[in-house]
Amino acid sequence: MVKAAPTMRVIVAAVVLGAVLAPAAPAAALPDPLITLQEQASESSPDPKTVVVSCPDDAWVFAVGGWTDDSSGQALLTRLEPAADLRSGIVSARPANGGTTPFSLTAQVICARTLVAPTRVANTTMQGISIEVECPAPTVMLGFGFAMGRNAENRRLDQLEPDGDLTQVTVGTSGVGQTGSLTAYGICHTVVETPGALINIYRATGIPVTGQTWPKLATLLPMTFGLAFGVGAIVTGPGSHLDGFLLRPFGEGVARADRISTLPGLPILRTPARTTSLMGPAEDPSLTTVGARIGTFH
Repeated sequence: MVKAAPTMRVIVAAVVLGAVLAPAAPAAALPDPLITLQEQASESSPDPKTVVVSCPDDAWVFAVGGWTDDSSGQALLTRLEPAADLRSGIVSARPANGGTTPFSLTAQVICARTLVAPTRVANTTMQGISIEVECPAPTVMLGFGFAMGRNAENRRLDQLEPDGDLTQVTVGTSGVGQTGSLTAYGICHTVVETPGALINIYRATGIPVTGQTWPKLATLLPMTFGLAFGVGAIVTGPGSHLDGFLLRPFGEGVARADRISTLPGLPILRTPARTTSLMGPAEDPSLTTVGARIGTFH
């Protein structure tokens, strides 16, 4: 697949921002792109990790992503959190069951320069295994995240799923032990209608990846025009957990899932999915990627 040249990406960003997000200034007046992807990675070690990645000045966080590398399923994501001021994203992970496998952690944020700042919503449960949070009308949810303040050695993330209208996200966990907080986050923004533009804001879904091969990687279906923001997913299967959310604002977002019993030596997040099936048995483990997208037509 041929990727858009940087100049075309700026044009696409300007069109979408102008029709939907109300950019801080015309694209021609900006020395920097309207949309940027920022990334920060940690060193590899067996220790729990937190990575913070920030947006450029005058830009807001619209989506947070992150993943572990080289953990062979033995490291669990415990936080994928937009900061309260929406200027940075915070991603955390820790070894499962006191493991000693070295791993690294990467954090991503999609940043946009807009006149009106997005807003963060949050909802917390102290006992439940799942939690939802909604954006207030008339805003839509472009990014989502979670934070697990309970014993992460025994709790795994298996659902980070926006609804079909992009107004709510559900965070679900599995495993044993429920004491402690579980928080769902959403990044909400008001749609700005521009005369002559048809705005299409929608939840994109990828083809489920099924079978017994781990880790699993699932990609959103391709798009021809617009921007991709937050990436979520749902995974099923014994011992499985979501451990990667790769943001691609001008492409197809990717989610990865693994299980704690996976053997070393399997692919990391940037490799293609190995097992894809449209007709896999219902009892097969599966991974489905979902995400928030904006497209405009003039």
